[in-house]
Amino acid sequence: MLKIAFLRNILIIALLLVTVLPFYQVLVLQPAYQHLQFQEIEEEAVRQVAFLVRSLDLEGRRLDRSRISSDVLRMIGLAMEDRRLIKLRIFSPAGEIVYSSRPDEIGRINRRLYFIQQVARGKTYSKVVRSNQRSADGQIIRQDVVETYVPVMTADGFGGAIEVYFDVTESWQRLRKLTLHSQVVLIGLALGLLVIILMLLGRASRFWRDRQLAEEELKQSHQELEARVQERTGQLLLANQQLAEEVAERSRAQAALRQALDEAESERDKIDGILESVADGLLVVDGRRRLVHFNRPAEEIFSLSSGSTLGMKLEEVLPDTRLLSPLLECLNSTTGTGQFDFVRPDPGRTGHQLTYQARCAPLRSRQGETSGHIILVQDVSRERELERMKSEFLAMAAHELHTPITTIMGYSELLGSRPLDEFSEAQRKEFIGYIYGKAEALARMVDDLLDIARREAGYQLDLRLEDVDVVLLVRAFVAAHPVDEEHSYNLRLPEQPLQWRLDRVRFEQLLGNLISNAVKYSPRGGDIDIGLAVRDNELELVVADRGIGMDEEVRDRIFERFYRADTSTTAVSGAGLGMSVALMVVEAHGGRIDVESEKGQGTRVIVRLPASVGD
Repeated sequence: MLKIAFLRNILIIALLLVTVLPFYQVLVLQPAYQHLQFQEIEEEAVRQVAFLVRSLDLEGRRLDRSRISSDVLRMIGLAMEDRRLIKLRIFSPAGEIVYSSRPDEIGRINRRLYFIQQVARGKTYSKVVRSNQRSADGQIIRQDVVETYVPVMTADGFGGAIEVYFDVTESWQRLRKLTLHSQVVLIGLALGLLVIILMLLGRASRFWRDRQLAEEELKQSHQELEARVQERTGQLLLANQQLAEEVAERSRAQAALRQALDEAESERDKIDGILESVADGLLVVDGRRRLVHFNRPAEEIFSLSSGSTLGMKLEEVLPDTRLLSPLLECLNSTTGTGQFDFVRPDPGRTGHQLTYQARCAPLRSRQGETSGHIILVQDVSRERELERMKSEFLAMAAHELHTPITTIMGYSELLGSRPLDEFSEAQRKEFIGYIYGKAEALARMVDDLLDIARREAGYQLDLRLEDVDVVLLVRAFVAAHPVDEEHSYNLRLPEQPLQWRLDRVRFEQLLGNLISNAVKYSPRGGDIDIGLAVRDNELELVVADRGIGMDEEVRDRIFERFYRADTSTTAVSGAGLGMSVALMVVEAHGGRIDVESEKGQGTRVIVRLPASVGD
């Protein structure tokens, strides 16, 4: 039996199982059961201490002698009725024992490292103490116990700890008896299994020998048959050799033809894939200006149909002379290149138009001959809109800068050209106030431009966060920035101070832009409502007017840089930066801004800032 490798391996594995299983019981399972029991006792200790702390209203309070009342002693007495709980002690934050079920220990101070480095830092500390061994504080214990320190934490940190001793002598004795019983049963089962395996291996050995004799006889018969088959096969190979050569020749010819067709099909698919993947519209015409190819974007732009327009001339496909004329002029130029803009209806928005740029380029063969043209059509509506908005912004900025500069120069010249005593004190203050107000408007516009430039360059706004009384800040800002006679402030502020962490200067910048917009877009006067409140742990600032309001299209674009609503009806000046800067300030604080408005019904801007902002 031992000469057969398979049976020998089975016997070795059986012997290993009989030997290893008892050791596995002692070295792995029993420690695992003990560790699990230790964890359960530690969790029970934590639950009892938590229940005791909540029952005595000690949660979040420091444990000292003053907390050891009659109610505490009564509850401790009820807890000590558990026969497994053999000891309970209460420690102050300094480690002093302010209560112990052994009164002689009261007053001692625990200065051991585990108490200072773990318990005082809010970590539960447990230790298994065998009988006649020392506990964590050095005392001799006569039973098997689990000693657990449970910290009590307050808002200011460590508030003390409660220590309990649970007697596990009886539990671990039962565990040892169970382990011994399991070992005896396991050894018996292993020995029985070994006897059964030996009997089975004996039978398998006899079967294996009989099988080997049968295989030897079968092998000999197979060799004789193989010799006869090889002889016949040689004859057939000679007969089929010529036929195989002819078939191989035909296969090579068919494979070469199939490869050539596949390569041609692959190249065509690549070209079609490239043309279809171009995001811009693409038209290809031959030398006679017949349309030979176009992609999906071009089909949507020019409303083409692949089944009916391919092969037709451009004059038939594009009847619009405003588009056809510059296109034919581009194709007929001496260089065959050029570009021009044209306008087409927006298929997604009724009544709107999109601006496209068409660029022509000749299609040349490898020999350099022109066989047609490629026309690339790109949507440049956004670029043209930005150019228009920037041009309007430059004109408006020049006007906005010129007006305060003229005022400053005029009053400065007036004060400088005449003796100051010719003017009364009120006049001088009035002139200086005009100069300061216009200079402040200039500074605010320059700050907005700098903030926009920093944002365009990829930088975030710098915040200097501090705790600010926003109620006092809003009142001071309103007092320092009075409105004209047609408008008035309507403040809805909390009566008590409201401290919030934010950037004072940026918040004033935000408030100034919102109030400035409210005044500008209320040409008929009226109240400017300013409200502050705290909702859902967020600071809510509301600035509302009773002005001209705005429709949905303007409201959707109000935060775009340089964007201003149509001023022909509102006669409102401005550079179109106020709401963009306001959005940047709010986002830098981690908040959000919403706008509610209807045409002719006024506008309401709601800003919500969170309670905490990352420094």
